[in-house]
Amino acid sequence: MPWTAESTRHTFLQYFKERDHRIVTSSSLLPADPTLLFTNAGMVQFKGVFTGQEGRPYSRATSVQKCMRVSGKHNDLEQVGPSPRHHTFFEMLGNFSFGSYFKPEAIRYAWELMTDVFEIAPERLVITVHQDDEEAYRAWQEIPEVEPSQILRMGDATNFWSMGETGPCGPTSELHYDWGPDACTCGRPDCSVALDNDCGRWLEAWNLVFMEYDQAPDGTRRPLPKPGVDTGMGLERIAAILQQTPTNYDTDLFSPIMARLRELTAQSEATMRENIIPYRVISDHGRAMVFLIADGVRPSNEKQGYVLRMIIRRAIRFGKKLLDRPLLTEIARTVIREMGGFYPELRERQAEIERTISQEEQRFERTLASGTKRLEEIIGRLRRAGERVIPGVEVFKLHDTYGFPAELTADIAAEHGLLIDWAGFEREMAKQKARSRVSLHLEPATGSSSASLDISTPTRFTGYQSLEHESSLIEHVGDDIFVFAETPFYAEGGGQVADTGRIENLSRAGKAQVLDVQKDKRGVFLHRVKLLEGSFAAGDRCRLQVDEVRRAQIRRNHTATHILHQALREVLGYAGGIQAGSRVAPDELRFDFTHSNPLAPEEIAQIERTANRIILDDLPVQTSEEKLEEAKAKGAMALFSEDYLGKEKVRMVSITRPDGTAFSRELCGGTHVQRTGQIGLFKIISDEGIAAGVRRVRVASGEVLLAYWAKRASQLQQLAQRLAAPQGELLHKLESLLEEQQRRLDQIKTLRRALLAYKRKELLRERVALDGFSLVQAEVELEAEPLRELADLLLEELGEGVVLLGSRAGGKATLICKVSSGLTAKLHAGKIMRELAESLGGKGGGSPHFAQGGGTQPDKLPQALERGAALVRSGTA
Repeated sequence: MPWTAESTRHTFLQYFKERDHRIVTSSSLLPADPTLLFTNAGMVQFKGVFTGQEGRPYSRATSVQKCMRVSGKHNDLEQVGPSPRHHTFFEMLGNFSFGSYFKPEAIRYAWELMTDVFEIAPERLVITVHQDDEEAYRAWQEIPEVEPSQILRMGDATNFWSMGETGPCGPTSELHYDWGPDACTCGRPDCSVALDNDCGRWLEAWNLVFMEYDQAPDGTRRPLPKPGVDTGMGLERIAAILQQTPTNYDTDLFSPIMARLRELTAQSEATMRENIIPYRVISDHGRAMVFLIADGVRPSNEKQGYVLRMIIRRAIRFGKKLLDRPLLTEIARTVIREMGGFYPELRERQAEIERTISQEEQRFERTLASGTKRLEEIIGRLRRAGERVIPGVEVFKLHDTYGFPAELTADIAAEHGLLIDWAGFEREMAKQKARSRVSLHLEPATGSSSASLDISTPTRFTGYQSLEHESSLIEHVGDDIFVFAETPFYAEGGGQVADTGRIENLSRAGKAQVLDVQKDKRGVFLHRVKLLEGSFAAGDRCRLQVDEVRRAQIRRNHTATHILHQALREVLGYAGGIQAGSRVAPDELRFDFTHSNPLAPEEIAQIERTANRIILDDLPVQTSEEKLEEAKAKGAMALFSEDYLGKEKVRMVSITRPDGTAFSRELCGGTHVQRTGQIGLFKIISDEGIAAGVRRVRVASGEVLLAYWAKRASQLQQLAQRLAAPQGELLHKLESLLEEQQRRLDQIKTLRRALLAYKRKELLRERVALDGFSLVQAEVELEAEPLRELADLLLEELGEGVVLLGSRAGGKATLICKVSSGLTAKLHAGKIMRELAESLGGKGGGSPHFAQGGGTQPDKLPQALERGAALVRSGTA
């Protein structure tokens, strides 16, 4: 059968499922492992299993893992474009054993799948094993179809794998595909995989890693408690083999994106082949940016956000080689269409993906031209001086001022045969960080530093169970910052504001007011306090009391946020999460979400009906601790997945209907009511746009809603008194007043038309006949709009002519000039107006036919009108 990427994925997973492997969903591109910037291999989500720190209910697994390699040890960025095989984003097919089987079984599975299932000719495969791995060597020898000449022993450089500088590692066995002698690019008569010279004849297809060791930061290795198997096969590479395409970019993983690019650029396939690098870069980076944004990364100047920004801007720059307008949003749509079936999160978050890419395109467009010009000037100067290295300070300026990532500058420099001074750039970056470094774990608003706190144990939060707790004061900074071993005070996070309350010292006389609570990177809760009386010292036993009334309203608003989110999704038709931010405070519920259009009145009404139905049904709000994978399997939304990385268990908040189905399920660490009825009622009080594709609604609930309605009732009462009508008849009264107002406006318009007609007749008697046309010049006490109407009426009667009118109404000078179409060749209304407006201390201008202007010196209006008439008579304007 003809192999597609989709059928290859499916076949791989089913093969191992039939051999008792659990199919495990791909983890996020943002790993729990703090030593990695991105998930770069299929085994990353299983690292804890290999090291014995985590257990799973299965001992065999298989997956298709989303991967990124653009940082650290595994960095393929520079080769993306020129290389037919390298990518930033790719999919890793893998099978894993956690002590269930080892080398013989893994080798047998690999050979069987490649030759029997994928039907790859055995003679096309070359196997490598680590030079000291006798067990793997013997396992390959036992396969009848494998000739001894097909098995090569190689060293650590090629056949020992580690995920990073630390972590699980072990010897490997690789399967290489032979494209045949005609594909040889090294030209050597002894061309072989053993040369490890990147010859185009050989393609590494599958890497079998035998996890035997755990590598420590000092380089030492200790045996793993349960040796296992971790295999990785790039889908892009096996697709090229099965589809027999000369490059990965010719497979059906990339061909739809390439085709869309050709549609946008109106280029033929032959033209694309001649200019293939931009096509490859945009196709690869288009996939990477879509998946990164879907997993919660946003463009920034730090960590994963910096990589995303770099990828988008590199794609924009190569896109300019093909088309002089933004095209990445179109590419994103193609990626989502092609890959959203297997990765549903792409379709669920499509609006947010497109918005993020579009905004970054617009942001970079504003500086791209000026930055490119600056870089070209630098390159020109260096060439004239015979130099080949762009100084680091210049690279930094391009990064800091024009938003040019250093990698993008390096790309452009390479095209001109130049290098960049990386060391100098890093020094400049270090200087900038030193200038902006803030050695605080606490928000600056607290006014106190936690840098001196020598605490490594996270604070235990007890505030889910109780609002009062006794705990020891373990450290403090002056009388401003207190740290306790346990606390019932919620630290600001997840959109929810911090608790406030009081602290009483039980060891000595002392009271303090808690103003704010922040959590630092160590998980330590930092209580910003105001000392009310007495004193506190480390070791004192204290009673911590949360403001119960304030917490109750926060709980109402936080649960209302979950209800609002689900109601928005149901009414607006979104399958996935659309939350873009929130603020949950006692007096405010603010919710930002991705949606292009303002909410229609009927949509708001439907959202309110849905929310209030859930509240009035008094449904239970339940919390549970779950493994992230299990919570997602139950339908829980992990809105900002990076918040849950590295956590063994996550907190799931569910609102459950009487039939047991969930109305809402989200991962959330905030505080909530026990039943929805405690919220009271729910009302959307505003809807506004805050950015392209992002809306913000404000909601009132509980006591805040009571205060809102009380204020509205008072306003209605005052309105009824002012309009002298009962509240029930206010609408009828208002309609009557509006009708009366419209009648009076119509009367005013009629009178104004009559006045203008009279004024027109009067001014026409004063027109001056010139050489083939007439001039009407006059000062009239009218506002600007009726002055323009009068000019129109006059010119209709004049035929060929010029109308020049002025007014000093409102204490300022206003001028109108109109020139008939037959005279615009020699008289330009805009030029006349510019000169006259300047004489009035103002500005003016317009087209040859019509112009308007004015100034702040109305006393000079008569002279300006005379000057205008003179210009018309002379025909010099």
